[in-house]
Amino acid sequence: MTKQAEAAPAHTVAKTLKNEPKLSARQTILEANRYLIANGWRPAPEKKPTPEERRLASVALESLSVCSGTGVGFCRFDYRRGLQRLSVVTVPSEPGRRSVGRVDRWW
Repeated sequence: MTKQAEAAPAHTVAKTLKNEPKLSARQTILEANRYLIANGWRPAPEKKPTPEERRLASVALESLSVCSGTGVGFCRFDYRRGLQRLSVVTVPSEPGRRSVGRVDRWW
């Protein structure tokens, strides 16, 4: 994960996004993904996740870019709507176990 991603305050969206998405901290990535797709966002991962990262994410979403195998267990999901890009970072809903991630921050 980039330094910028680690430094981004939780619950934020870049001010350059038009009609910023109404995401909520702690909602599952499945809920966030459903909302984003319904509002014109499309999966646009910046990286192709490894099979291990897919396992760590515990979800089969096309938007998955990367997961951290250590520490908190962050996963990042990337989307695009027109020229806008959006990254959503999750943490496991059950720390230390494979579990569906909950939204931690976005930009």
